[in-house]
Amino acid sequence: MKNSVFIVCFFAFHFVVGQNSTHDTYLGIGTGRRTIAKTEKNQELPKTIDSTVKISEVKYYLEPKKHETDFNAVPIKAAKLKIVEPLDKLYSGYVKGAAGTYIMPFFEVNYNSTRSKLNSWGANAFHHSALGNIKDVGINQFSENKIGGFYKHFLDKQDLLVGLSYSRDVFHYYGFSQDSLIVPQEYIDNSDTTRQAYNLIEFSTEFKKRNVGRDTSKLNYKGWMDYHFLNNASGSIENYFLIGAQVGKFLKKEEFIASIEVDVNNLNQAQWINNGQWESTDNMSSTNAIVKANPHIFSRGKNWKAKAGLSMQSNIDYQAKFYFYPDLECSYSLFNDLFIPYLGVNGGLKRNNLNTLRIINPFISDDDTIQNTNQRIHLFGGIRGSVSNNITFNLSAGFEKLNDMYFFIPDTISSYENKFQLMYDNMDRTTFAGQISYKKSEKLKLFSKGEFFIYSLRDEANKAWQMPNYKFTFSGWYDLADKIIVKSSIFLIGSRAAFSYIEPVNLDPSEYEFSNNRYEYQLKPFIDMNLGLEYRYNKRISAFINFNNFAAKKYQRWTNYPVQSINIFGGATFTF
Repeated sequence: MKNSVFIVCFFAFHFVVGQNSTHDTYLGIGTGRRTIAKTEKNQELPKTIDSTVKISEVKYYLEPKKHETDFNAVPIKAAKLKIVEPLDKLYSGYVKGAAGTYIMPFFEVNYNSTRSKLNSWGANAFHHSALGNIKDVGINQFSENKIGGFYKHFLDKQDLLVGLSYSRDVFHYYGFSQDSLIVPQEYIDNSDTTRQAYNLIEFSTEFKKRNVGRDTSKLNYKGWMDYHFLNNASGSIENYFLIGAQVGKFLKKEEFIASIEVDVNNLNQAQWINNGQWESTDNMSSTNAIVKANPHIFSRGKNWKAKAGLSMQSNIDYQAKFYFYPDLECSYSLFNDLFIPYLGVNGGLKRNNLNTLRIINPFISDDDTIQNTNQRIHLFGGIRGSVSNNITFNLSAGFEKLNDMYFFIPDTISSYENKFQLMYDNMDRTTFAGQISYKKSEKLKLFSKGEFFIYSLRDEANKAWQMPNYKFTFSGWYDLADKIIVKSSIFLIGSRAAFSYIEPVNLDPSEYEFSNNRYEYQLKPFIDMNLGLEYRYNKRISAFINFNNFAAKKYQRWTNYPVQSINIFGGATFTF
């Protein structure tokens, strides 16, 4: 390497030394040829070489080592499982047959649909009669018959219900003594003279929207219609028609409801009926209508509820009378519904017609004028609540001012005081009431209620005829091992003011007073005790026996009308 460098330096030195130091100028003239040789490109495109790198398997070595732990078992409460039991099997048919003293047959049959999402329907038939008689009074055989059915259809958001029934009740006006010197013997011996029969056809329908709760975007509504046709052996004919509608809507916490109802009653009856002949003078026809409109508001808070509204009503017959009634009520819950005080005031027109009155007292004369009752005001208040999960109670007091209140007095025109006429008067009524109930699962149920009444009539010469000064009821139901059912009921009715135009022969002179050309006295209080036993052979077959009025008291619910003494009544039931 050193030699090469030396040689290069040596020739370079001689080349430099060999140059001439004179400065000569050379000029060259000519043409040149400059060309660039063509190159060849290598047409090779790039490409990706995909290669997989194989990773060698990694092996780990875990040294086994046990960690010692200690634990203590702590007992826990058993979990509560909510088990949904399968629905009980439903049976469509039910038959009940029985017989009792006083030659008393009884029969009842029901047949219904089972569970369905589309509809529900049912039919029933009923018969109850007595061929025997109570002694020492007129013929008192009776029969009660009814057949009917209903159909309910479930639409997408509404329900439609239709019902139809026919009933026939036959009885006798037996409220007189067979030893009476006033009543003709022919009237006593001939059962047709005291016989009465009522035929009733009832039709009802209801269309309502299914409950949507407190949805403020939905409108609740329902409409209903009722009709009945009633006639009897004395030629009276009654047609009653009622139609109503209601709409409601929630706005925040308040519910606004408005309802309207119109009912019309037409009664075609005899002006006067001869004793036992059913032959009357010219018939008279009367038509009466009641129109009601009631807007009101419901509101509620955490512990309170309130209702405020106004009821506008009209009584229309030969002239129209308009009335306005408050519709107010409020309540407040204390200690989680342990005590709930409540207070309210309302009023309204009460429909009276031949059908409603004969249900209360079947022994009324049907040739009497019937008027509606005007409840001018009804003040009420009390406290209700639940002492425990098993015990509930309700204590209340109320005051009413009633115009054209009806009372039952002896009829001496179309009967021998074995019928009742209607007398009307204005009355103030004060009521004190209390009720308590006890329920332990489905094994034991007890209920009792007591009411005490104070009456004050505008006409001081009148009294609240045939109305009791107190009532007490008790009912009990006990299930022993799903085999034996014990039922009991007690009814205690206080004394009632009554009078007669005929001097009572069964009363001591000290027990009645002659005043205002009549004999006034008090019907004695009475108690009616009933006991029933039922043995269930299985879920479908059972046998029962009832002891009705087992204290054997022939008390008078209405003047001169004693009831049957002890009545033993037994039979069986079958479900299919």
